[in-house]
Amino acid sequence: MDLEPSTADLSAPTKRDSTAPEGLEFHFAPDAKPLATPWQVAVERAKLVRKCSIPPGLILDPACGSGIQLAAYCAMMGREGLGIEHDQPTACAAQANFLRIARHGFDSSLLNSRIRVGDGRVGNGSKPIAMLHLDPARPRNSSQHSLDEMEPKLPEIFEAWAPHLSDGERGPAILLDLSPRLSEIQRAEVEAMVEVVWPDIGKTWVWMSRGRGRIDRLSLWIGQLSKPGVARRFIRIPPDITAKPVIVEGQGRSSPSTKRRPPRKGDQISLLDAALVESGLAQEWLEQVLGDQEVVWSVTEGRRPQIHHPEEFNFESKSQKLLIQATGRIVKLAHTDLSEETIPLLVEAAREYGFGKLTLRVSLDPSIHPLLQGTLDRMLSARGGPCAGFVVKTPGDQMLLLCLVA
Repeated sequence: MDLEPSTADLSAPTKRDSTAPEGLEFHFAPDAKPLATPWQVAVERAKLVRKCSIPPGLILDPACGSGIQLAAYCAMMGREGLGIEHDQPTACAAQANFLRIARHGFDSSLLNSRIRVGDGRVGNGSKPIAMLHLDPARPRNSSQHSLDEMEPKLPEIFEAWAPHLSDGERGPAILLDLSPRLSEIQRAEVEAMVEVVWPDIGKTWVWMSRGRGRIDRLSLWIGQLSKPGVARRFIRIPPDITAKPVIVEGQGRSSPSTKRRPPRKGDQISLLDAALVESGLAQEWLEQVLGDQEVVWSVTEGRRPQIHHPEEFNFESKSQKLLIQATGRIVKLAHTDLSEETIPLLVEAAREYGFGKLTLRVSLDPSIHPLLQGTLDRMLSARGGPCAGFVVKTPGDQMLLLCLVA
């Protein structure tokens, strides 16, 4: 059964997406909102796909869910879409979303698109297919995902639709939207599945983040969507929906350098975006913004990857600062640990350098971190100065580093 957007029922409740333009709200099947792609992410991805010169034809999403990503493709690229969804209430939500987005001033191709209630594993070549987008369902409450948990499974979709995909210069245009938790071994397994059907086809892994040090989307761009010579791409979506994303591209490095030396007074300490480090592109980005400076890694994993280096960053644009959690110059090495009893010692060290605000950027028990930060804030507000900064430490060392923010 095919659903036409123009006949959608818009009476069902809607929910606001904070990244969508004012007045644009979306429909979701029950409990589907947490699974939906944010509108800003969907649009930025569609803009990047638009640059890839995909062949003529429609955009196919054989597991379209609420249809937001497919609708963004259609809106940004002026292409008709075919979304397939086995759950009828979810398909009806997608149908309604297409109509709402079309009425919000986007391309009329949305109204010419179709949402099909059916099985996305059944191929149909009645119209040329310019691009395949697949976002398989996966368990919501799992810290790790296996490839067998994805529905529909990648080989099933490849077998059903490969004969119907139009080719560009580098083969068909395919985008696989996968779990951000996939390991390097699992990513290799995905590539092997692709190679069975399309040997030697181009592939570019894309990590997308909206901040907070986490990967929001991990995807594999294949064939016409891949970029020659680029194995990895990191995209940082800015909080301002009108701003352009920060993009880092390259081959990726295996691991940050294991060369170590203790940080010294006067060094710059910087905490990098953890998602950038996870993408494997931190080294290439640091070469862009630090040039030939010596970079020493103190922490390579976790929420606060930490480096120290001699001089400040040389940013070509303000947006590049999004890839830094914090950066500042070490002005004091405090020989103390961090506890309720030692906070007064930290405050005394901070007062010497005029700190009135210090943010604790160290790994602490979540139950005690707010208590220590609150105590530090109160004592500094009463006795501190005009300067702001943060506190870090290096692994295996009880010494605290007080860093002044320029």
